[in-house]
Amino acid sequence: MATPRKSLPQSRSSELRLHVAGMDCADEAALIRRALARPGIEALNFDLVGRRVDVTFNPDLTSAAALTAAVAATGLAAHAHEAGDVVGDDHPAHHHHHDTAQWWAAASGAVLMAGWLVDGFHADSWVEAVFGFHNEHGGHSHYPYAAVAYGVSAATGLWPMLPRAITSLRFGRLDMHVLVCLSAIGAAAVGQWAEAAAVAFLFAIAHLLEAWSIDRARHAVAALVGHEPGWSDDRGHESAPVERWVERFAAIYTPVVTLAAFAVVLIPPVIDGQWGVWFYRGLIFLVLACPCALVISTPVTVVAALTSAARRGVLCKGGGPLERIATAKAPTMQAMRETGVAVQCRTSPEPLDRVEVVLTCDREEDIEFLVTHAKRALRVIRQNVTIALATKFAFLVFAVFGAAPLWLAVLADTGTTVVVTLNGLRLLRA
Repeated sequence: MATPRKSLPQSRSSELRLHVAGMDCADEAALIRRALARPGIEALNFDLVGRRVDVTFNPDLTSAAALTAAVAATGLAAHAHEAGDVVGDDHPAHHHHHDTAQWWAAASGAVLMAGWLVDGFHADSWVEAVFGFHNEHGGHSHYPYAAVAYGVSAATGLWPMLPRAITSLRFGRLDMHVLVCLSAIGAAAVGQWAEAAAVAFLFAIAHLLEAWSIDRARHAVAALVGHEPGWSDDRGHESAPVERWVERFAAIYTPVVTLAAFAVVLIPPVIDGQWGVWFYRGLIFLVLACPCALVISTPVTVVAALTSAARRGVLCKGGGPLERIATAKAPTMQAMRETGVAVQCRTSPEPLDRVEVVLTCDREEDIEFLVTHAKRALRVIRQNVTIALATKFAFLVFAVFGAAPLWLAVLADTGTTVVVTLNGLRLLRA
């Protein structure tokens, strides 16, 4: 995701690569983009899979230390690396963040289960204990001690994300952390204490699963490095057209759905007077405004496709060439070159700087594999985009008619991120 900025005339440029622990979603990228909106920034390039940000800046107007501090001010741990370095997930900041999140999620789940048990012993059935009793506000009634347990569970689940939510608000952003906090608080406000706790707990679990799935994808990045001299782990060469389309769509989708959420909260109650019901449905819209699954679906698939090709000895620079190869009319060298991709034979002494594909030209199986593999990758990308969009729009419709509870919307939204990531990683077995 590159954001070019107009360069200052007659200025020299410097480059900085930052590894940012916890940058798993477009929300974090947008937060960092806002934090780095300052004089001297010429270009920003985000790699969500590698959790890194490449910054081109004017050293006369800002410094690497200032940029690192600006990112750290968002609550995300940032560490500078040399360009070309492969950043793993073994940094202490990454492990500390992950381990702490696990403990908070476990505590939230344990107290939530205790609340359900207390409700269960005082309810007529376990179904009523789990789903609660509907009241006039569309909320649920609970045994007093159970409500206390649910409140503690919600607070425990929300506590790790609260600093991030406050930081996002300070930068004027409504990201997923803010939306989940607002949703849980809103659910409690209308008496749905169990659902508030479930939202906090399920988001904590889903966030851990999301981070795990991104880690799986990032492990694949290492396989691209070291196969060939001069070949680096840099997916910034040329992104796939479908990836650029997804980024443009996400930039429109989030503000539109956020505005729709406020419309749902404010307009229907004027007609029917059910403020509590529509406030709850508006909260679901807010949760679904996050485009994480949609944004991450393409780069994860591209990385998996490039990695599996590299393991076969076929090297391809970026999603752009891969998508163009997928349009080849036949699995032949001639058809592949007709797509406009710069292909070089492995035995050629020419440098790799301007080459997009390197393979063994006298091995027909390599050529056939690459064309077939590119078509398969494009098919998976389209599957992931369809899954993400279909899930979003389905739950938006369900929310309008009151058919989707808040906790299920949270689980579906973040769960979709895991699904599209694992679907993309299937290409590693190609």
